[in-house]
Amino acid sequence: MKIKIFTVNPFQMNCYIYYDDLTREGIIIDPGAYDKHEEDEITEYIKKNNIKLKYIINTHGHIDHVLGNRFAKQAFGCPLLIHKDDLFLLENAKAHGLIFGVDIDDVPLPDKFITEDLIIKLNKTEIKFIHTPGHSPGGVCVVDHINKNIFCGDTIFSESIGRTDLPGGNIDILLDSIKNKLFRQCGDDYTLYPGHMEETTIGLEKKHNPFLK
Repeated sequence: MKIKIFTVNPFQMNCYIYYDDLTREGIIIDPGAYDKHEEDEITEYIKKNNIKLKYIINTHGHIDHVLGNRFAKQAFGCPLLIHKDDLFLLENAKAHGLIFGVDIDDVPLPDKFITEDLIIKLNKTEIKFIHTPGHSPGGVCVVDHINKNIFCGDTIFSESIGRTDLPGGNIDILLDSIKNKLFRQCGDDYTLYPGHMEETTIGLEKKHNPFLK
């Protein structure tokens, strides 16, 4: 499996393209492109590498992660997935954007909801989901157990965790999601690819993350 990272929009959010080396089947996670330059970068990479996108996935519904949903739907024509508990964030994305000084059109509604029973296959690789609320009610981690990769959105960062002061946020729920769901289902050697900043591992976060002490 290959990973391509684009750091996009005024919030410096990590958009990920995750795809199979052989079949070129892939997914785009949090397509937060804000301007034409960012949109063109993502589109050109997908075309150049002959990637066949199967799904657009939102790890959660905050404005920085869904800014590019309309672009991605129009450019790639594949289904948009998000957890149902963050549907209200998509429905109110335009209003939320204005709060942060970002003017966007209404974003498209999802084609399908993410559940913990959902499995996406990219060739022989199975992509699974862990519902990790706390940063937002419908936050999820996108997990590849075979290659031990986790796209964790804003659930956890290198030596930090997602903010919990936005609508639907709850620090107790977030810490429970991290310790009792994510860490119990995934080992120390799993790599975490967060929505902002650099990658880390579960093992490093267990040792060094001050919020988890």
